Amino acid sequence: MHFTAPGSELSSVYLPASPALQTEVIVAQVFRQDVLADIRRGWNNFVESGQIWALLIGIVAGYMLKSITSSH
Repeated sequence: MHFTAPGSELSSVYLPASPALQTEVIVAQVFRQDVLADIRRGWNNFVESGQIWALLIGIVAGYMLKSITSSH
């Protein structure tokens, strides 16, 4: 910010702008927002990589362990 004193065109004072007054450039980017396709892709990867079997085995093993260790 450059300030010229009133009534005098020859004298000038340099005043740095406060951070609140400085301008900023905002860059916007457009994203593809197809949430259902992203969920479908994630589910397909989950099945194709075999993680579904690990989940099912973990559920069965956990249920069996729970039933063995629980007291009636």
